[in-house]
This record gives sequence, C-alpha cells and structure tokens, in this order.
Amino acid sequence: VYKLKRMQLEDIPLVLPLAEWIWGGDKSDDVSAKICLSEMPFLSPGCSSQLLTKALGTAIILGSCLNKTPIMMNMISNQSAAGISRSSLYGEALVYSCGVFYGFLSGHPFTAFGENLSLLLQNIVLVLLAWKYSSRPIQWQEKILVVLGAAVFSIGVLQYLPEDQRYFLMSATWPVMLYARGTQVLETFQVKHTGQLSIVTTSMNLVGALIRVGTTLKETGDMVVLSGCLLSFGLS
Repeated sequence: VYKLKRMQLEDIPLVLPLAEWIWGGDKSDDVSAKICLSEMPFLSPGCSSQLLTKALGTAIILGSCLNKTPIMMNMISNQSAAGISRSSLYGEALVYSCGVFYGFLSGHPFTAFGENLSLLLQNIVLVLLAWKYSSRPIQWQEKILVVLGAAVFSIGVLQYLPEDQRYFLMSATWPVMLYARGTQVLETFQVKHTGQLSIVTTSMNLVGALIRVGTTLKETGDMVVLSGCLLSFGLS
C-alpha cells in the first residue's frame, strides 16, 4: 500500500521536485525525498523536522516581504521622514547585502537567507523615501556616495573576494548592525518619539530573528550566520 502510495505521489507533476527541494538537502541517511514521500502522511522525526524547517524558512521570507511596509505607509501618508535615521538605513542595507552575498556564494538554501534579499529591496525603497521626505534637502554628494559605494562593494564581493575570506561578509556586519540599530535608538531618544517607526516591524524583526536561529541550526549549522541571528535578536 505504501509503495503504491509513493508511486502515485511521485507520478503527480511537481511532487518529486518539491520533495527534493524540501528533503534533498538533508545529509541524514534516513532522510531523502523518496523516503519521506513513502512515509506520508506519518513522517518520521527526521522528515518532519526538515519539513518544519523549510516551512518556517519560507514563512520568514514571506513575512519579510511585509516587514517594512508599515514604515513605508507611515512615511507616505504623513509625507515625512521624521524619526528615520538615514545612517541606520545605510547600515542595514549593508547588513542585508552581506547576508545575500554570503548565502549565495556559500551555496546555502534560499530559505536560509532569502529574507535578506526581500529586506534589502524594501530598505532601498525606504532610503528613496527618506531622501524624498527629509525635512532638509539631501546633498547630491551624499546620494552619489551611497550609490557609488553600493556598486563598488557589490563588484568587489562578487569578483574579488577569496572563498576562504567569505566569512568576513557576516562577521563584518556585527559592528555595522550595532551602529545601524544604535543610531536608530539614539534618533528615537533624541526626538522623544518613534516617528514613522512601527512596532509591527520591530516585532516581526524580533520573532523572525528567533525563528531564524532554529532554521540556521537545522539547514546550515553555520556558526557565523548563527551569531549574526543572535545579535539581531538581542538588538531587536
């Protein structure tokens, strides 16, 4: 019966590729796409934990797509960038960029780092909004420096960073993260209100960082990434 069920599942279009995506990366001998399909619907602990990890990783990525939306809506509706630190935005953009590059170059599953890409794109939008709605005109020199710096950094990482030094991408983000989050805390303290910040976004960062600790342990076991997740959780 189980063999027939497995064959029927494998014969359904996209089921086997989906199973390979979920369980194919697990290095355990008792976990593979075909083994886990044969156990449906009563999965073994190994298969079920890997399925849960993938589900949580996907949920983090989907949730991250809305992470910065409350801040964007506040800025657009109020036509203001009050309470928003541009230094914090620049620092967070660098942190997210390093996460994307490190995950991609290290061959990690997209579910292990995909939220960094989503957050990076949203952060770019926030930078543009901060430039537009700033109470004081932004100097063109600052804009050129930011764009040029981003281009040089991207080319340098993709073309010239040696494989054995990729870990610097993540370890270097720790002081940057401290600076970025720290400047935002200082900005909030100085203006005595949260401005266009959102408790929803902060809460999502907190929960996402906590979940990412577990998925990182399961999917990659990369201690460099894990340390960054713990730092992000603490700062949130």
